[in-house]
Amino acid sequence: MPDSPNERITQLEIQLAHTQRTCEQLNEIVTKLSLDAQSRDRMLQRLLDQVKDFKNKLDAGGGVSLEDEKPPHY
Repeated sequence: MPDSPNERITQLEIQLAHTQRTCEQLNEIVTKLSLDAQSRDRMLQRLLDQVKDFKNKLDAGGGVSLEDEKPPHY
């Protein structure tokens, strides 16, 4: 015997509730990943700025260029 309209509606409501929860979980994940990416971008930019500043100080002081400097194990 086919499901009654009330049973079908109940099943649809259950499926909708599961779908909504899944969407909420995915939204939380996307938000966290976005915040993590922004944090890494800021950190990378700070590191790049530090490297530029260090290189500028070396170039201004007449020191050895980083490209010409031998690694410590030589």
